[in-house]
Amino acid sequence: MFKKFLCSLFFIFITFCSSLTQAQENKTTIILSDAGWDSVKFHNAVAEYIGRTAFDLNFTTISGSTPIVQAALVRGDIDVNMEAWADNIPTFEADMKTGKLVNLGVNCDDDRQGFYVPRYVIEGDKARNIAPMAPDLKTVRDLAKYPQLFQDDENKDKGRIYGAIPGWGIDTILYKKYVAYGLDKDFIYFRSGSEAALFTAFMAAYTKGEPIVGYCYEPTWISGKLDMVLLEDAPYSPEAFDAGLTEARGVPVCVVANVQLLKKSPEFASFLKKYRTSSALTAEALAYIADTKADYHTTAKWFLQNHPELLMKWLPAHKAELVQRSLRSSEEAESNWFLHFPDWRLDFTGPIDNFVKHINAKYANFFNNIKDFLSWCISSIEALLNLIPWWLTILMTIIAGKKLTKKLSNGIFYGLGLFLIGIFGYWNMMNETLAVVIAAVAISLLIGLPIGVLVSTSKLANRLLRPFLDAMQTMPTFVYMIPAVMLLGPGKVPAVLATVVYAVVPVIRLTSHGIQQVDEEIVEASLAFGASRWQTLFKVQIPQAMPTIMTGVNQTMMMAVAMVVTCAMIGANGLGMEVLIAINRTESGRGLIAGISIVIIAIIIDRLTQSLAHKKEN
Repeated sequence: MFKKFLCSLFFIFITFCSSLTQAQENKTTIILSDAGWDSVKFHNAVAEYIGRTAFDLNFTTISGSTPIVQAALVRGDIDVNMEAWADNIPTFEADMKTGKLVNLGVNCDDDRQGFYVPRYVIEGDKARNIAPMAPDLKTVRDLAKYPQLFQDDENKDKGRIYGAIPGWGIDTILYKKYVAYGLDKDFIYFRSGSEAALFTAFMAAYTKGEPIVGYCYEPTWISGKLDMVLLEDAPYSPEAFDAGLTEARGVPVCVVANVQLLKKSPEFASFLKKYRTSSALTAEALAYIADTKADYHTTAKWFLQNHPELLMKWLPAHKAELVQRSLRSSEEAESNWFLHFPDWRLDFTGPIDNFVKHINAKYANFFNNIKDFLSWCISSIEALLNLIPWWLTILMTIIAGKKLTKKLSNGIFYGLGLFLIGIFGYWNMMNETLAVVIAAVAISLLIGLPIGVLVSTSKLANRLLRPFLDAMQTMPTFVYMIPAVMLLGPGKVPAVLATVVYAVVPVIRLTSHGIQQVDEEIVEASLAFGASRWQTLFKVQIPQAMPTIMTGVNQTMMMAVAMVVTCAMIGANGLGMEVLIAINRTESGRGLIAGISIVIIAIIIDRLTQSLAHKKEN
């Protein structure tokens, strides 16, 4: 009887789920674009909540860089872009002329963008005992007086200006400005690689009370939380702006849709035509996210509850009432712990953030010394690589290939690969990439080989280190990139350290595995003939394990190369930055050529180290 009851209950549950799924499938689905930044995610969440409650729609989101989602919008793969920054979309005007897109209206038009500095740089901050550093700094042109104030981490003789995100239209304009104003003589135009790295650099400098100048825009959470000053520039004019000679105009941030939306859901399209906010309103929501760690959908509901007047402007009265009723019922439902998991969250994020900020401020000199030393190491490696003539590098590669693989054809093939990189115009970028890879591999081997030996000889060390090694192998790289950038700033130094964390594990594990796999009889024979434990380790076990150890070295090198593009997102220049720019601008050819260059380097490193491992085995 009980079995029949369970079967009936299961059948009812399946029927209910099927009917619910069928009901969802029958609804019209609106596809939103997500270019990655907080404000567009927030506006997407607001539009989605209203669309679901007032118009009974389904929603899905397609994510990607600005050019990628713009191309998808033109194709019809995306229905709506809630935040189209026209000046940052190189193809915007051409795309609008195709007739496939329709501008539904202005989301906000009081935004600002350009070069910002913290207010304490100009005015000081008595509460933090910070004296004014550049009291007469008012305009972008005034930066020419202060290269030493905004000193570059990797080139102490020059200053650093943080540019915009690679691939954004404003990045091209700012670089033209940088050249036109003569700032290229004493400053480095530094691309952080990603918005996250850029904002982290601002936050790190602000926490320590250090000078920084770089691109920012409003609204963002960073502009809402930090007291920043936009440097003045010449009044806007279209022609002069394109040449980098004026301030950026307040860009009308538009709601742009594919024309198919007008047929899909005319009511929802009508709502979007009335959808209008401001920088202040958006900054309010972004500050709420930063302070409470709330997700975007929770923030959207909080925002609508605190601004009911917006609903009356955007929607007919009966639709606005539907949304308000949903907000009230949602609040009641969420308070029901039987249906929703109770709000019993343990907030570890705040203490961790505060800890990182604390050590960043208190031990700034310590981390600056580490940064300076590693910057010197990386710069020295890069200088050495650039000092070697290109033809000599190719010749040495051919010789190494012939000697290690026993085939001249292999050496010639590797040499032609390097020659091809030069033909592509990427020789200097290759050296920048190799400098980061070599530094990361060197540090990985210095750390990994001794730890691998320790793990192989100590069960306690093995038990203690295994969880850390597992975490290092499985944890997403951006998790430890965030504190690295916070403590050391964007650039090659945090890129090297992040690469070490990612790449050191194989050499540790394979060194340990190789030593442990040495025949016990050989070890016992060595001890029986009077050798000490250390003599046995270094003269018997390690030589016997060398092929396995070299395999670990090979894997560490390959994983270091694999981090090239990821490291570009925190400001490591080289071939990875070329790939990143190509992705952001949807330049397929540029990305393919840069990618092929990385593949060539990876193949050469892999084949040479594998051949060296086989040589050790023989």
